[in-house]
Amino acid sequence: MNGVVTSTGLAAQELDRGSGETLVLLHSSNTAGWMWGPQLDGLRGHHLLVPDLPGFGGSNRLTWGSVAEAARHVSSLVAEFAPEGRAHLVGLSLGSSVALAVAAAHPDRVRSVFAGSAALAPPSTPARLASAVAIRAWGSPAYWRGTGRSYGLSGEDLELFVSTGAGIRRETAEQIYSEVRTGTPVDALARVDAPVLAVAGGRDAAFVRQASLQRLRQALPSAHLALAPGLHHHWSAESPQLFADAVLAWTSRGELAAGLVEVG
Repeated sequence: MNGVVTSTGLAAQELDRGSGETLVLLHSSNTAGWMWGPQLDGLRGHHLLVPDLPGFGGSNRLTWGSVAEAARHVSSLVAEFAPEGRAHLVGLSLGSSVALAVAAAHPDRVRSVFAGSAALAPPSTPARLASAVAIRAWGSPAYWRGTGRSYGLSGEDLELFVSTGAGIRRETAEQIYSEVRTGTPVDALARVDAPVLAVAGGRDAAFVRQASLQRLRQALPSAHLALAPGLHHHWSAESPQLFADAVLAWTSRGELAAGLVEVG
């Protein structure tokens, strides 16, 4: 895997250039591109681009501005490094919001979108309270360790999570939480032309597995919606093989992988 940097300064990792269509893996908040490590072997055979979004990991020197600004960075990455200037976008949580924003604003760069655990509706009261607690505890290693364990992380992955969290500016988190609290407008989602599959964990918060999927259905009647039964928000970490299988079934064949349940 080789490091690359776009003309905008976004840091990314590149794997298997020339091996097939490009997949761009967009991480969740509080992590960075390293979170996709368990999926990489399962996605071999594709050209992979794994960026750190502005304010995270290797892109920490960049200031997070908004989801729309992050989308411009990702569009630049695709334009520079995807051989045909187009890619399948794969996201989890915040990464899904960015993927959909790229598809809405830069449609010529997008083949399809796989949106894992997309938080598109305004969060519930418990989720808002959890965000407030996270902001207050931002500088505490104990907070990061406890949060990482709740995601199912251990060993080296847990240490990466703690060290990444320590490098994220509190202001970045505050800006992201402020934007997420309003939800993604239906009219913005409706501008997406690319094929979309959104998959939430079956045990994710209701505002993700119900309200957010319903918002996407309202905006994009053609979108495919599904649940990963028994899994939570960070289901890519809970079931890496299922996540990789789901991505490949969608990006290679436009199909729903075995193990997912389609939502009508």
